[in-house]
Amino acid sequence: MLTISQSDAKAFDDFIRFAERHCYDEIGVDKVAKSRTLRLHLERMRMLVDTLIDYANEEIDFYWMGPDEMQLEEADPLLISEISGRSGLRFHRVSIYQLPDDILFGTLQVAVDEKAGETCGLVRIRQWPSDLLSGPRWTQNEANLDETIQAFVDAAQVD
Repeated sequence: MLTISQSDAKAFDDFIRFAERHCYDEIGVDKVAKSRTLRLHLERMRMLVDTLIDYANEEIDFYWMGPDEMQLEEADPLLISEISGRSGLRFHRVSIYQLPDDILFGTLQVAVDEKAGETCGLVRIRQWPSDLLSGPRWTQNEANLDETIQAFVDAAQVD
């Protein structure tokens, strides 16, 4: 009998997520796609990995890297729409990682309005076949940018 640790199961899950997002086997001049065979195989692997990971007993913690400055043009259209009419904003991007395996969970984009004392944030959670979004939403600025970012990351916790 073979056994697999939760850490190895998460690594397998990460690999499946990567394949679901980035692997294609039908490549043409104007398109790339997954064949029916590949989609079925990935579905089967997803079902298998779901039996390996004990999600109910899995405690999920996050940490983040950054913040990195970004330009308005790099911001998500939903964030841009939410902040329309405001000027003088500073934009930052943060990568959010899941512990203990350092798996990229998602990204946080924030628009800081220091004059109003508010920050608007949008969390994009990596998911297949489409990403999940949390926000955009406004919050009062904390004592500094790191604490404001931490408040958004804490709000993205999965229980």
